[in-house]
Amino acid sequence: MQTTDEMVPPQVVDTVRPKPWTVFTSGPFRKLWIATTLSMFGDFFSYIAIAWLVLQLTGSSLALGTVLLMQALPRAVLMMVGGALADRLSARLTMLGSMSLRAIFVAPLAVLVLTGRVQLAEVYGIAVVFGIVDAFFWPARTSILPRVVADHELEPGNAVLNVTAQASVILGPVLGGLIVAVFGIGWAFAGDAACFLVGALFILWLPAAARPASGKAHPDGGLGGQIVAGLRYAWADIGIRVTLIVIAVVDFAANGALGVGLPTIAHGRFAAGATGLGVLLGAWGVGATAGAVSAGFVSPPKRFGLLIVALCVWLGFGIVGVGLVPSLVLAALLMGVSGVSTGVVNTYAVSWLQRRIDPAMQGRVMSIVMFASMGLTPVAYGASGALADVNPTLLFVIAGGMILACGVGAIASRAVRELR
Repeated sequence: MQTTDEMVPPQVVDTVRPKPWTVFTSGPFRKLWIATTLSMFGDFFSYIAIAWLVLQLTGSSLALGTVLLMQALPRAVLMMVGGALADRLSARLTMLGSMSLRAIFVAPLAVLVLTGRVQLAEVYGIAVVFGIVDAFFWPARTSILPRVVADHELEPGNAVLNVTAQASVILGPVLGGLIVAVFGIGWAFAGDAACFLVGALFILWLPAAARPASGKAHPDGGLGGQIVAGLRYAWADIGIRVTLIVIAVVDFAANGALGVGLPTIAHGRFAAGATGLGVLLGAWGVGATAGAVSAGFVSPPKRFGLLIVALCVWLGFGIVGVGLVPSLVLAALLMGVSGVSTGVVNTYAVSWLQRRIDPAMQGRVMSIVMFASMGLTPVAYGASGALADVNPTLLFVIAGGMILACGVGAIASRAVRELR
């Protein structure tokens, strides 16, 4: 028997659209929100700290690209394993384990940095650890919400989580940059460890949810069979298949340009230091927050495919512009404008997927979505690091051009135009 504070699967779609803040009446949602907020702040603390540590140790964008590559490789390889595990065990337990491990491993790195004994080898090692725990965390994080709120609360719930994510994009990099500038890189790593440790306690506090019936018997032949079943399920659905292709192209281009290109131009062209990088990422967060807030109040469009095309056009032009402008202020303005589109689409797209996917397949299909988003990131970081060393502007132009080409290809497809 369930109380109002327990996780409940969605059953009935309410015709009354709730306001975003009404989801805070749910105790489990509040705990999930606190835990994910802390994890996102921790992510940005570590990103700023790793980027500046590598640049201080080597002065090379190529070295930064290879460190990010070492993080992205295990994340890509293990992503679908993480999704299958979330379906097999539970999203809650998967999140709990990954957050706890991150706290345990990053704390010694903070000590090494604070004592001045860190070497590039330790940075590569922690990047690999981050990649492994991310592979298990993100599929669970994106599949858990339907077990926490009712179906009609998916858009408001995702809007709150996305607004919070974008608030962390605004505040996390700025705060991380200030910690690095004022106290040092080691304290940013210490903050990362603290965020994940406290966040894990809130996940532990969440009530356990019953797994879907099909997940108890494991009818697909173990973990490997479950992964294959998830792949077949996702590819057989034309809407999910189109979404996966667009995500793969857009994120391949954007991850390389923003992950490697932004630190490079903040450090070189703008000579703005870690604070400048925080400002650029923070500006993106301001725009994305505005987009997510709007999506929380407005019903999703009927033509989801056209929304995807609009994202490609908007984001493509924005990334090209960031690579061309000569000042930090103009780059920050373009980052903010570009971020609006991602805030809108992410709120609607995640809700659309969560509602479309069979509950027993949530973890696996969301892991495939995450793989489409991050699976090619190792290649993107490697290529972007080499290209940024030669010409950072060219990196942004190529990345934005790829996204625009994706939008042109998508609008030419009748399946995309009619996707609802």
